Amino acid sequence: MNIAAFSVTRPVAVTMRILALVLLGAVCYLRLPVDLLPNVSIPTVVVTTNWPNVAPEEIETQITRPLERAVSSVPGLAEVSSTTDEGVSRVRVQFQWGVDVGQGAVDILQQVERAKRSFPVDPTLENPIVTKYDPSQTPILVYGVSGISDTIRLRTLLDNDIAPVLESANGVAAVTVTGGEERAVLVEVDPEALRARNLSLQQISDAIGRENLNVPGGIARTSNTELTIRSLGLFASPDEIGAVPVVNVRGQAVRVRDVATVRDAAAETRIYTRLNGEPAVGLSIVRQSGANTLSTVKDVLVKLETVKKQYPELKFGLAYDQSRFIGQSVSRVQEDGVIGATLAVVILLFFLRNVRSTLVVALSIPISIISTFALIYLCGFTLNTMSLAGLALAVGLIVDDAVVVLENIFRHMERDKKRAAEAAVSGTQEILSAVVASTVTIIIVFLPLLLIRGQAGQMFTQLALVVIFSIAVSLLDAVTVVPMLASRFIESKAYQGGQDEALKNDKSLLGRFFRFAGAKFDALDTSYHRGLQWALKHRWQVVGGAFGITGASCFLIPLIGTELMPQTDSGDLQLRLKLPIGTSLATTDAVMKQAEKILADNPNVETVFSAAGTNLSIRGVGATLDPNQGAAIVKLKPERKSSTQDVIGELRKKLSAIPGANPNITPIDLVTQTLTGGNQNIEVVIFGESLEELAKQSKVVQEKLRDVRGLQNVDVNWQDATPELQWRVDRDKATSLGLSFRNVAGTINAATNGNIASYYQENGYQYPILVQLPESRRKTVEDLLSLPLRPDLLAGNNGVLTGNLAGVAPPPNIELRQIARASRETGPSEITRLNRQRYIAVTGTPEGRSESEIQDEITQRMGSVKLPDGYRWDFGSAQKRRAEEFAGMGTAVFLAIALIYMVLASQFESFIHPFTILLSVPLAITGVIIALFLSGRAFGLTAFIGVLLLVGIVVKNGILLIDYTNQLRERGRTRDEAVLEASPTRLRPILMTSLAAGFGMVPLALGLGEGSETQAPLATAVVGGLTTSTVLTLFVVPVVYTLFDDLARKLRGGKDADKDLARPPAIIEPSVESVEREPQYAGKSGASEYAEPLPKGEPVERR
Repeated sequence: MNIAAFSVTRPVAVTMRILALVLLGAVCYLRLPVDLLPNVSIPTVVVTTNWPNVAPEEIETQITRPLERAVSSVPGLAEVSSTTDEGVSRVRVQFQWGVDVGQGAVDILQQVERAKRSFPVDPTLENPIVTKYDPSQTPILVYGVSGISDTIRLRTLLDNDIAPVLESANGVAAVTVTGGEERAVLVEVDPEALRARNLSLQQISDAIGRENLNVPGGIARTSNTELTIRSLGLFASPDEIGAVPVVNVRGQAVRVRDVATVRDAAAETRIYTRLNGEPAVGLSIVRQSGANTLSTVKDVLVKLETVKKQYPELKFGLAYDQSRFIGQSVSRVQEDGVIGATLAVVILLFFLRNVRSTLVVALSIPISIISTFALIYLCGFTLNTMSLAGLALAVGLIVDDAVVVLENIFRHMERDKKRAAEAAVSGTQEILSAVVASTVTIIIVFLPLLLIRGQAGQMFTQLALVVIFSIAVSLLDAVTVVPMLASRFIESKAYQGGQDEALKNDKSLLGRFFRFAGAKFDALDTSYHRGLQWALKHRWQVVGGAFGITGASCFLIPLIGTELMPQTDSGDLQLRLKLPIGTSLATTDAVMKQAEKILADNPNVETVFSAAGTNLSIRGVGATLDPNQGAAIVKLKPERKSSTQDVIGELRKKLSAIPGANPNITPIDLVTQTLTGGNQNIEVVIFGESLEELAKQSKVVQEKLRDVRGLQNVDVNWQDATPELQWRVDRDKATSLGLSFRNVAGTINAATNGNIASYYQENGYQYPILVQLPESRRKTVEDLLSLPLRPDLLAGNNGVLTGNLAGVAPPPNIELRQIARASRETGPSEITRLNRQRYIAVTGTPEGRSESEIQDEITQRMGSVKLPDGYRWDFGSAQKRRAEEFAGMGTAVFLAIALIYMVLASQFESFIHPFTILLSVPLAITGVIIALFLSGRAFGLTAFIGVLLLVGIVVKNGILLIDYTNQLRERGRTRDEAVLEASPTRLRPILMTSLAAGFGMVPLALGLGEGSETQAPLATAVVGGLTTSTVLTLFVVPVVYTLFDDLARKLRGGKDADKDLARPPAIIEPSVESVEREPQYAGKSGASEYAEPLPKGEPVERR
């Protein structure tokens, strides 16, 4: 028994199976997590090594280069890059796509351990830290907290009390507090008092460290008990620090308070943070990897309400909320899907002209969509913009099979005067092979995406599988539910007498609409039949004209441009200011206040969270303290009238008026930042060895690119040499006095930056004890030249002088001026390397123009730049990655077409006729080019997906035409008779499926609302391609079919191909009696009869 007959005779069984899928899907939907994008794993490992207060050139030579040499031997590497700043080295290792990054991290760790053997011996040099890059580790919430004027108390409150509460929320990985003033115990040493007592800063630090201890003392046993012995030496209050003895001279103890002042205060402020111009402390909340962003934010907000009730004086200003953009993006895609489904149903109603029939088809949409949720859940996917876009795209495809099956059932009722049950079986069975083949083509076009590596593979795998899942379910619905419902809810009498006759007496508004729709379609059908007759008489003109249009459209390709992903508008901006090198923090803070006022005065701005003294982004406050830099996160009002780009242009113009500010303002693009690790720029990279020459050439390139149209924020990732006060030690003299270089450098560092002697503990928290000179005594070089030093050779255990233990007066101190001299020099603040070569990059942000167009103009301009020997330029890694991704997508399209050819060849048992259908693909590409050009959108990865989907749709339409043409030829029609009959007969289902798919994607193509920019090029490509392909295919495919048939006849030596069509000659059509009178039909064999072939040449009424 065939599947259609089973469905008609076993309606309860079919209903229960479908309801089981729907129920399972509904339950799974409620459990699906929501996120912006699929989980993207970027195969990158970062090695971070901290060496405080050491210059970049020294770190590059002694740390970065050895690490680069070591990790370069790890298999599977794509590139090795590094950034060396003052006090820190970061080596970034990117693996090839498909490499197990976990195993790669283990291999990197092993190589790092080997490289450490060549590291210098220095107690301040920290062990390298190896971490895997996780794009999800960006703050989902950023708050600016104020309300307490004492910023030390505010920062301490957030660190100790509030952050732990928020970290207890489900899904939170960490809460980071930034800005404000950090509590510290300051031991400010008087250099005159040190000299008077022949002491040094290091001795003060050592004395405090020796005394601030709790030491276990073993166990004391009595006859009945055992007592644990502990020696308690931790300071109970900061006042106890002043009583710590440093040395003992002739029985007289010299204590800390004799040479220093102890204050419970704040460490030196190096960052100023503000919210809307008021001092505030930043609070960044990061979610756990894989956690649901929306539910995590919801839990955090519940915890935050508890905090607000406990601390009513605090004000929490929301500076950034990732969940808002995610929620709006997901909601927008869902709304577009619903609107698209509604439009598709309206199109069906227009063509079917019957409410019951439309409902039969429309029912396939919720069945397929809801059932797909079960497969999404079982595969471990999330509800994100990609998976939901797959569902939105599938809406127009889901109804295709149901439309084709139902339309064929109607045709059997009207043409053969069959009852509903019989027509449901025969109509479904007749079209079954074509429906299956056409659906398989849609599935096949997405299968190559599962083989692609890289970002495209990770981004679009979910979309591809969702489409595959949904149309697979829709196929099951079309061949089971549709015939079952048609046999029971469709009135066969209405179609046996002709649908127009049934509607003639209907005076209702809907009836008039149906008659209008019928009249318009009849006119279209008549015009199409005449046009097709003309086309068959002028075959070469039709083919030449169609492909002439396709060729002409190719001239638009250079005007479209390409890009990896379209820029999304989240309604948030980030601003960076870079003042001239050497600018003081106070000056930078004053400039930032001017910028904050400009931002706040803009009517489109809602919140401004700023930081002076560092860089700031949604990833939090930067690790490097740069007194000449400032940044801000800007939250725009949701109800603003101006677009984000208009706001940026207005703000950029005003911010550029600030002297020396060099503003860089860009939208926060979560999609691009997730995929690229935050790099949204086009980079021109200049390689060479000399930093001075690189800096010189980068300025030349910057000037060349400054006025490139569409390239904003042109800058160089290099700062002019940092002014330094360099100390050079006379090693011979220092050695003769018992001093080492480490002793001298450590004393200078302690005097200026402070030395952490120990930690003061209170209520379970610890605060640094900083030993340093007062700020007033370390402002000039003369202050530092008079620093007292203590010889290393006199030091015994723990830094205690041997003479001190004996009560003998120590020898007089040595001043720094005796063994060192200072000079003002300059040195690099940052050194960047790529694949073990130094480079400087000129960067710019693309705005209002495609990346490929900008790159083409850059390439043209760089042709006039003459670089010295040994220096070269290239585009950055992001631009190379774009080319690799496009190559991968091109491979996917090629594989899809090759697989489709194989399916078509199997379906038609012909090597030639598949080309008849595949030639419609270029006709569809014509529409893609024109649609992208008219909409101003570039061709990116999402548009590539649209092309893949389009290939499946146009091939599906071609299958409907050619399959029925062959069926008619098997029944005795001549070739031209079959073409002229099959094409108008299939006109209605082709128009219904194409228009339903096209209108279903129109909401996505419009790209309205936040987050819709990613899917808009995809839908635009499909809508444009369907528009041209549907019109041209209806004429070109039949014409090309006849041309290839003539070719096949010639290859056969002139033999008529009609006699050699090798297809099964019979179509099973159960009789009415077998369907209606025998409930046990499903279990019988031989209960059906073969339909007799129609007499050759007999006309069949077209609908």
